[in-house]
Amino acid sequence: MLYKKEFFVLKQIPPRFHCATRGLCALLGLALLVVLPTRLTAEPLRVGFYENPPKIFRDAEGQPTGFWPQVTEAILSNLGYEFEYIECEWEACLQMVRQGQLDLMPDVAFSEEREKQFQYINEALIYSWSTIVAAEGVEIKTLADFEGKRIAVLANSIQERDLSRFLREEGLKSKLIWTSSVQGAVDAVMVGDADLAITNTFFAVRMAEQEGLYIPELPFQVNSYHFIVPPDAPRNFVQALNLESYRQQMTFGSAFHSAEYEWISFHQAPLPPWLVTACLFAGAVLFVASALIFILRRVVRARTADLARTVEALSSEIDLRKKAEKFALETQKFDAIGRLVGGVAHDFNNLLSVIMGNLELLKEQKELDASSQKFADQALMATKRGAKLTYDLLSFGRRAQLVPQVLRIDLVLRGIEEMLRRTLPENIALEFSYSPHLKAVLLDQGQLENAVLNLVVNARDAMPEGGRLTITVADHGRETGGSASPDRVIVTVIDTGLGIKEDALTKVFEPFYTTKEVDKGSGMGLAMVHGFVTQSGGKISIRSVWGQGTTVELSFPVTQGVPEQIGDSKVSTGLLGDERILLVEDDEDVRTVLSQRLSASGFLVTQACDGAAALEKIKAPDDFDLVVTDLTMPGALQGVELVQRLREKTGARPTVVLTGYGPDALGSLAELPNCLLLSKPVSGPRLISKIRSLLDS
Repeated sequence: MLYKKEFFVLKQIPPRFHCATRGLCALLGLALLVVLPTRLTAEPLRVGFYENPPKIFRDAEGQPTGFWPQVTEAILSNLGYEFEYIECEWEACLQMVRQGQLDLMPDVAFSEEREKQFQYINEALIYSWSTIVAAEGVEIKTLADFEGKRIAVLANSIQERDLSRFLREEGLKSKLIWTSSVQGAVDAVMVGDADLAITNTFFAVRMAEQEGLYIPELPFQVNSYHFIVPPDAPRNFVQALNLESYRQQMTFGSAFHSAEYEWISFHQAPLPPWLVTACLFAGAVLFVASALIFILRRVVRARTADLARTVEALSSEIDLRKKAEKFALETQKFDAIGRLVGGVAHDFNNLLSVIMGNLELLKEQKELDASSQKFADQALMATKRGAKLTYDLLSFGRRAQLVPQVLRIDLVLRGIEEMLRRTLPENIALEFSYSPHLKAVLLDQGQLENAVLNLVVNARDAMPEGGRLTITVADHGRETGGSASPDRVIVTVIDTGLGIKEDALTKVFEPFYTTKEVDKGSGMGLAMVHGFVTQSGGKISIRSVWGQGTTVELSFPVTQGVPEQIGDSKVSTGLLGDERILLVEDDEDVRTVLSQRLSASGFLVTQACDGAAALEKIKAPDDFDLVVTDLTMPGALQGVELVQRLREKTGARPTVVLTGYGPDALGSLAELPNCLLLSKPVSGPRLISKIRSLLDS
């Protein structure tokens, strides 16, 4: 039987062993006798047998034949073993070896996964590529043409492993058709159930010649083939097989070389005598070719190692790119949500302004009884809670109005220590740690206190059975000219609570996301903290292990300013005036309630619905003593430009700017004298107090 030799490399004898003498073989034989395992039973060895011609199969008479049976018989006979073949499907054979139901299995390709399940005989007897067998009309020019194809392959074989890994790494989508034999994979192509098959080189060549199948010139994967034994096989048995396999390859004219010549190599029938000279010449060429093949194998190994390193480097670059893309998407998501909540907060603040103004006016009615006063107070409290929620939304969207001041974080937290302790139950121990000589930072004191309070409340809810909560404030230094200089101040809040599951860690900063029970939290706590820290130029990070607690770290840049602690400001109430005020507001309901509030305080109010109407009402610079205007209104004239145009007509008249959206123009307005920015909704007493202060100044 003739077989074409394609895409394989036989186990070659290294050149350094060419000078080995018969004495070496004698020493190896003596060593073999020393390590031969003692026969503990007369039962024959069980050798796995499956169909994979021409390497291992049964001939027309049903006798085991092929490369592996011939080599197996020679090795086991030389070791003094009797054996019998146990027929099984390929996948079943591997399972039987794993369970110790087979003592030896030939023709198994090496892989790291299999090495963990079996013991390999170190000496590989064959190196071979897998071959692609395609149906007529199926064009395969590159491995990328696997996309969308139906591919038949022997189940649980090395070809299936290599094919699955290749498709996964290249991102190709193909349908795998698993078969129980190598013949079945080729049959699937022949009957049209598959577009192509991946099988061993020798079988593929034979079937292509007999059935007229198409074999693309694309070697798929190179592997080494060995004997395997069960994982608990005796060590001396494995050593004996290793030595005998090595001896078979090193001995000229051995059964290994005969089987190699008969079943693997491409050869012709015995030459007639008159062609002896030609045969000798062919032998010389074969010798040179063998040397070249050996060199080629070394080159292939080196190139394969280079390719593996290149693939590893590319994989690392792809991972970095995926992380960068994920970070960019997260940034875009937070920015989009910030814009959304800013717009919602603008309209919501207008509604709250109307509700709050009317409630305050209602409370001032003298004929209101005690019960109605109580109802008005409760409604007003709910309105303030709504305003607080809106402010949290703006904080998350980085659009909240901040009043930064130079302060020391440790002094701020010392001032609220007692309040924080009252927030926690007795079964939670609260500890504070402050580094000495902390640097100052530029932050909004109220928002800092609110952020720490939110973190403490979250920690409290995560420790229903009690625990420990630790708050530390420390400098983080950097090396500058051989000395450490603090450039950030870090606030760390550590609890020993339940922790956060890994799938929830990426969502905790999203608004209204919460892992608490219904009615146990709004989901805005961490979102507000995230918005405040980011808007203040700081950084926030969270680490957690489920069942082991959570650590939240807030990092703020230091400033060179002198710290000054600012307490809560007192709001003056009941102040009256008779000055002329121009009120500019596009929302009719908001404009009405503001006008009523100002008029009730004695001011003379003139209303304008937009910027253009406001400019028309100003005929002379001294027509009005003060201007109250909304920052964001419809029309071409709004925002900073409106304030500047009003200043052109009225001079440096006091101006109060109301905004329900955020301090987008705060930097420009801060440069104007006698200009005050207030966030909606603003209470009546606070508005009157601020107006009175501006007029008096």
